[in-house]
Amino acid sequence: MAHLTEIAAAQPDRPALVVDGESVTYRRMMEHAGSVAGALDATTARDSLVAVWGTRSASTYTAIIGVLLSGRGYVPLNPSFPLERTLEMLRQAGSGTFVATGPATPALTDLLAALPDSTVVLAPDERGRPAAARSISTVLAADDLTPGIVQGVDPDPDSIAYLLFTSGTTGKPKGIGIPHSRLRAYLDATAEYLDIGPDDRCSQNFALTFDLSVHDLFVTWSSGACLFVTPERSLLAPSAFIKEQRLTSWFSTPTTAAMMLKLRMLTEASFPSLRLSLFCGEALPASVANAWQTAAPNSTVYNLYGPTEATIACTAHRIEPVNGTADPVESLVPIGRPFGETTIAIVDDSFVPAANGQAGELLIGGPQVAPGYWIDPERTAASFVTLDHLEPSGPWYRTGDRAELDDNGVIRYLGRVDDQLKIRGHRVELGEVESVLRRVSGAAAVVAVGWPKSPGGADGIVAFLSGTNADPPDVLDRCRSLLPDYMVPSVVHVVEVIPQNASGKADRDRLIEAFEGSR
Repeated sequence: MAHLTEIAAAQPDRPALVVDGESVTYRRMMEHAGSVAGALDATTARDSLVAVWGTRSASTYTAIIGVLLSGRGYVPLNPSFPLERTLEMLRQAGSGTFVATGPATPALTDLLAALPDSTVVLAPDERGRPAAARSISTVLAADDLTPGIVQGVDPDPDSIAYLLFTSGTTGKPKGIGIPHSRLRAYLDATAEYLDIGPDDRCSQNFALTFDLSVHDLFVTWSSGACLFVTPERSLLAPSAFIKEQRLTSWFSTPTTAAMMLKLRMLTEASFPSLRLSLFCGEALPASVANAWQTAAPNSTVYNLYGPTEATIACTAHRIEPVNGTADPVESLVPIGRPFGETTIAIVDDSFVPAANGQAGELLIGGPQVAPGYWIDPERTAASFVTLDHLEPSGPWYRTGDRAELDDNGVIRYLGRVDDQLKIRGHRVELGEVESVLRRVSGAAAVVAVGWPKSPGGADGIVAFLSGTNADPPDVLDRCRSLLPDYMVPSVVHVVEVIPQNASGKADRDRLIEAFEGSR
């Protein structure tokens, strides 16, 4: 963050952020961030993590910067998530300080009412104490915060910059804390090939609970560029936004581009201002890449890959146009080669390196790999391994992704080893969905299946229940109170019996075949 302070000092009047038509200069952004940092220094231990509740408002972004300027790490909370899930994330994070940004909502009221009385609450958008926080002893509203630029603290490289939660097989969200050193390794590595500069106009599409948002914020601001926040209403169809704001750098999941293609928004040369286009979060179909290249003929297109555990992204493939399109032979764009100091290995079930062209599990090593899962040593030991026969020996992160290396050293993604999949760019453990379904239905047997299938996972989930009298609409309503919308099944079927395969496991293929045959 010291680097950001230097950039802001060198160009205080340049725009840093544009949200809802409002332009925020680097000076103003850092002044408001400084007010949050000052309040945290007065109320919160230096080694604490700070929860930030909010989305797509200037105060949310400046709060995140303020947390980092103070030398602490942030835990983003999504207002659209169910209350119980948010409280579980706060419990795991051990965060005793809560920053509430943006407008007051019923969801915020419920959450404030559920927080312990000892919580420190910062409400930078409120002129007085929020009514729901009346029992909380320490509440700092806008009038209690003093804007001012602070130098910032150089944090311990091993301290947590941000803590995110992804889907977990136990029915509880799984925490991944990324230290400052890992984030710095990513920013240094991407600076070498993205070449973002002060004149760039970069997109911000991802929810702050999605680790790709960290790229949006800090690749942009560490380069002195301006961040343009896509309005909620434009997220699925952002064509007009790209053109109106004359964006030069775009970053989204392939699903967004595929939706734009379906809506016939990727017409020839429709985005002439783009010079850089990045896709990540799920497999990128070549047909979508081709259409995007046609719409953005002046843009270099990259397909990025990387799990949250390896800090945002760690491999990249630059799409080389063939007569104006990506390679027409491949159905999926390769995930490319590792960048920065990342190392990769593709191994068989015994961790023996696979030959070129042979499929295996993709392992990731290097300075971007997280130290493990948050307060979960058992899961950490299973997923972060040391292998003496590999160079380096580790730790290696087991991605659970199947891949192969071609003769040119390019990695090609082949799918998942287990039942984790991507839905609308989000990682989902079907085991977590099944755990919630069992809880709300009392079913003897539960199976959740990704459907319909997409190149990188699935567009949604179909669930099958057996041994229950539960009403499917009621099951879905209860799921919506416990799961994010992308994890809620689109359909719940109650069946007489769950078919089994030869191994005695649920035969998911037969369930889907029967489901599709009944439509």
